[in-house]
Amino acid sequence: MKPLQLLKRCEVFVGLNDEDLQKVADLPSWRRNTYSAGDFIFREGASSKYFYVLEEGEISLLVTSRKEGTKETIQVPVDTVTRGDVFGWSSLVVPHSRNMSALCIKRSTVISVSGNELNELMDSNHSPGYEIMKSLVRVIARRLIDLQNKLVGKEEPPLQKEIRPE
Repeated sequence: MKPLQLLKRCEVFVGLNDEDLQKVADLPSWRRNTYSAGDFIFREGASSKYFYVLEEGEISLLVTSRKEGTKETIQVPVDTVTRGDVFGWSSLVVPHSRNMSALCIKRSTVISVSGNELNELMDSNHSPGYEIMKSLVRVIARRLIDLQNKLVGKEEPPLQKEIRPE
């Protein structure tokens, strides 16, 4: 399977030129899997071996939390992954442990690549590796802001008031 067309639309690989994008697409571990609604792709705390791109469907990223005043745990949705989005970035970062769970909301087709293999490519090709990691940091930062907004009860950042000259 050659995932080149999907990778061209993917937020983490948009900064790559065609030659570097082809190197990513040529990694031999790329796989396509389909999951049903209700399936977990991975669970929080598990070892993180694969990096994912959503081809079709919808996936909810969940964190485990305790119900206030109890020992009961609940799964709290913190982000939604849609077409072209990436998830499973912890496969690229030590300690390679999942910090969230990924649950299919709709039937979903996902492509995955070995995190080790992608890391090896980035280590041997520093310029595209830097571009990928720079884009990945933007994804992680956006998700952190989304999570912070949910924790304080804001779904979206407040609108900036426009000041018009008189």
